[in-house]
Amino acid sequence: MATSGSDAGAAPSDPPPGRAGALMPVVWCVWLLLSLVPSLLVAPHLLSPGPWLTCDTAPSAVLAAAAFFLATVWPFWPALAERGEKGTGAFPERQEKGPALLSIRWIGASALEFVVLLSLAVPFALVAWSVGDGRPAVGPAAVSVAGLGIFGLGLRMAAAGMAPGAARWLMLAALLVCAGPLVLEYAAAETMGATLPWLLEVSPVFGLVRVGLGAWPEASWPWIARLWLWPGVGVVLAAVGLVESWRRGRCGSDGRPAAQAV
Repeated sequence: MATSGSDAGAAPSDPPPGRAGALMPVVWCVWLLLSLVPSLLVAPHLLSPGPWLTCDTAPSAVLAAAAFFLATVWPFWPALAERGEKGTGAFPERQEKGPALLSIRWIGASALEFVVLLSLAVPFALVAWSVGDGRPAVGPAAVSVAGLGIFGLGLRMAAAGMAPGAARWLMLAALLVCAGPLVLEYAAAETMGATLPWLLEVSPVFGLVRVGLGAWPEASWPWIARLWLWPGVGVVLAAVGLVESWRRGRCGSDGRPAAQAV
């Protein structure tokens, strides 16, 4: 079928979201539910449950699960959702040239998506704190979640603007930053009997759990870092994503100017 000249010259519209994109709220809820299962189903039937497997740990388990998802899965979901649509890799090569890959509408939709996920997490949080028989630090937790949202949005913008290879490395870095300090500290405690509390401060997951279960931070570096360090990193990553998106909009996928790209 022939197309008119005006249609041929128009910029391609964004593809409709696939099933993977629509499944994200379901994956999010299943993820939070799995974080509650040990406290709700397993812990009551154990004679001597471990410190990580008790009803009192339900709030921290939900916070940790939410923080890990929002920092390592949610930022890269658009790229993961495109799998099979434009290639076989997790970060397929983008085909569009000319217009920037990021837009105000795209950023606003990502922020709205973050708010929707938090709304879906409210029932899980209420159950966790009811079982844990504690009082949530609502104000500090809200500020910490907002900071984590800025960090996650920065990761998402950077991943969308970067080349697929760089985005893969960014995803690996996010995984290492969130889980690496916890794994290393646990390994040091189990093998050498050493505790490295300063190492835990590096992880944004640990920071959210501490702030959400504690109170407003004191005027010391670890506490200040929990509220300001990772949001600042998110702002820097967002700027990187915008610059890369603008550069790739002017150039073809091979790095040459769009006018010279074949």
